[in-house]
Amino acid sequence: MIRGKNLILRTFRESDLNTYFDIVSDLSHMTEFWPAHLQSETNLRKEFSENGFWKAEYKLMLITDIEGKLIGEVDTFKTSPNIQGVEAGYRIFQKRDMGKGYATEALRLFSAYLYTTNPTMLRLTLLIRSDNIGSMKVAEKCGYQNEGTLRNAWVDDGRPYSMEIYSLLRDECPKLQDLLEKSQL
Repeated sequence: MIRGKNLILRTFRESDLNTYFDIVSDLSHMTEFWPAHLQSETNLRKEFSENGFWKAEYKLMLITDIEGKLIGEVDTFKTSPNIQGVEAGYRIFQKRDMGKGYATEALRLFSAYLYTTNPTMLRLTLLIRSDNIGSMKVAEKCGYQNEGTLRNAWVDDGRPYSMEIYSLLRDECPKLQDLLEKSQL
């Protein structure tokens, strides 16, 4: 568990499955920047039972508020065998929780955690839809640098979208211990 100033990042518990499934299955909470893909409850439970959404090539943590209410998720996954790093992603589940700094704090803590636990990792990458201004602001607040645009790299609802590539290198990332000490002030 990683306790920040306004949130907690933690791995999944079996008791989270029902609430998580209800949240991610309710398309009224989906934003224009998160694809409306549904997963079966059976597949969700099977994947959890196999690895708890925590394995070498994929890690998923929940974002909760200080009281423990689920508000979002952060994850990381390997995208290319030729790059010494991983891609990260994040989302806040409901619009009422957006714009409160949760995504920024979660990404900052998660990035520092990943560098702390992966000594050979050289970079973290984010791919953000070019029209997702809010997400680009989150990335920049966390020290990620824009490296360019992948033109027409994503299709959603039959429409092509360009993606911005952001990266955070190891020496650009604050140390997890420093962030944790600041959150206790």
